[in-house]
Amino acid sequence: MQALAKSSSLLKSDGKLELKFEKRRGKTRLIDCYQQPPLKASRGLYIDGTDHCTLYLMESSGGLVAGDHNEFTVHLKPGSNVTLMPQSATKVYPAFNDQPSSQQVTINLDEDARLEWNREEVIPFEDARFNSATSVQMTSSSSLLWAEILYPGREKRGETFAFRECHTHFEVWIDDDCLVYDALRLNPAEQMLKQLGVLEQFNYIANVWIVSPSMDENMDHNLGEILIQTDKHKSGITKLEGKGMLVRWISNDLPLLKKEVDRISTFIRKHYWK
Repeated sequence: MQALAKSSSLLKSDGKLELKFEKRRGKTRLIDCYQQPPLKASRGLYIDGTDHCTLYLMESSGGLVAGDHNEFTVHLKPGSNVTLMPQSATKVYPAFNDQPSSQQVTINLDEDARLEWNREEVIPFEDARFNSATSVQMTSSSSLLWAEILYPGREKRGETFAFRECHTHFEVWIDDDCLVYDALRLNPAEQMLKQLGVLEQFNYIANVWIVSPSMDENMDHNLGEILIQTDKHKSGITKLEGKGMLVRWISNDLPLLKKEVDRISTFIRKHYWK
C-alpha cells in the first residue's frame, strides 16, 4: 500500500488554464491564454459569423486521478461574448491514495459580457473522491448561462453511487451581492440517497443556471411549457430574485436529460441572450 501511495503521488498533476477575452475590431478575441497540461484550449472559433467566440476546453490525461487538481480562470472584458465547451466529461478515478481530486473554476464577467459554459459533465468512478468549486463574479449588465450534469458513476459497470464522496459548490456574485450559493454533498456510504425528499429512485442530477438582465417576468412560464415530465424524468424551475433562474432535473433517462439541457440552453440563447 505504501508503494502504491508513493506511485500515485508521483503521478499527481495540476492542470491550469487561464483565459482572457476582449472585444476588438467588432469581434470577441482570446487575448491571453496560459495553458499547463493536461488542460488546454482550442483556438477561437466564430461558428455563427458574428462577434461570438467559441472555445473547446480539453483535458489530455483522460480524467482526474486521486490528488489531481484542475484550475480554470476565465475573464471576459466589457462586451465580450463567449461560449466554452468542455470536449468531454470529467472522469474522476478511484482515490487509491485517499486523496480527493479537485477542480476550481473562477470566472469574472465585466460590463455587458456574456458567457455560456456548455454542459459540464462529471462522472465519479467507484471509490472516487471529488471536490469542485465554481465562483462567478459579474455585474448587473453581464450574463451567464451555466449547464451541468452529475452522473452516479459508470452505470454499465454497476457503479451506481459507488463513489466515496462528491462535493460541489457553485456561487454567483453580482457586484457585492451573492445571488447564488449552492452546495451539494454526496457521501453514499453515510447517506440514504434513495429516499423521499433526496434522490428517491433517480440517478442523474442536472442544473441550468441563467443570470441575465434580459430576463422577463414570463420566463419561468415560457420555460415550463417546453419541459418534459415523465415517471423517469422530473424538473423544476426556481426564480432567483428576478435576476436569474435555475432549472433543475433529477432523471433516469440520460438521453432525454441531455436533450432537455441543450433545448433549454438553445431557448435561452434565442429569446433572452441579448
